[in-house]
Amino acid sequence: MDTIRFDCAPSTVGDQWTTNIYINGTDLRAIISRIEARQLAAVNLGFINGAYEGVSPFIAFHLYDHFFKETVPEYWYDNDRLTLFDYMFSGVPGDYSLACRIDLGEDRVRWHGFRHFSTIYPRGFNYGDLSFTFVRAAYRAAIDYVKQHQIQEMYV
Repeated sequence: MDTIRFDCAPSTVGDQWTTNIYINGTDLRAIISRIEARQLAAVNLGFINGAYEGVSPFIAFHLYDHFFKETVPEYWYDNDRLTLFDYMFSGVPGDYSLACRIDLGEDRVRWHGFRHFSTIYPRGFNYGDLSFTFVRAAYRAAIDYVKQHQIQEMYV
């Protein structure tokens, strides 16, 4: 079973807040960056890979329950994929988004079917069989921790 942790942090490019995701103690952006870097190197592209920012904590934890698939329509992509990150340098809302399918089981939550959506780099990336499975109670606890400790201070 994988572990997950969320936190909220200031954006590195603007004055908004963003959601960070850690899988098994590693920033998910670092995991994605390594996958993308190998593919870009294979075709000799000098491209900023893995330059992502998470969704707003306001959407993720305060107004909605984003990671339990209750979110704004702009964060949904084809085939039931939910946005995890947007590209921090695009300036085009929804461009260069990283999304995945989130299956909510009774005892487990599974993230899989990762896909990159972009008009900047339309050929896309292949994330293979990348997937993560969490114990649902621990997943809920990770979300609740952010709601109780960070969101309370930010938005209430």
